Amino acid sequence: MSEWTPELKAELVAAYLDANPTPENSMEIVAELAKEYDKTVNGVRIILTQNEVYVKKAAGATKAAAGGGTAGAAKAPRVSKADAIADLSSAIVDAGQEVDSEIVDKLTGKAAQYFAGVLRGASV
Repeated sequence: MSEWTPELKAELVAAYLDANPTPENSMEIVAELAKEYDKTVNGVRIILTQNEVYVKKAAGATKAAAGGGTAGAAKAPRVSKADAIADLSSAIVDAGQEVDSEIVDKLTGKAAQYFAGVLRGASV
């Protein structure tokens, strides 16, 4: 296997985008490209994710949805820290308050989700 050069990464990204990835076919495209470029599937996925072009599987296609998760566990969908912080900031503004980014940005994503739920009166 050869090393990842900037040119090879750009070529891989272009080939991935040319294949018109969707949540349903993205994993198959990645597997095909991994074979074509003699790379690992995870390596290809990492390059595509770093270049912000990787299309993730639909949220309902998780292990829990397929019956492979913990029985009876109702987990909230995964949310990125940035999205959770943005949601919390929105909830603070909706409550008529000013967002102190210096404090809010230090929260974990889970804490931001919790406080956003509390501010909106949702059960968490």
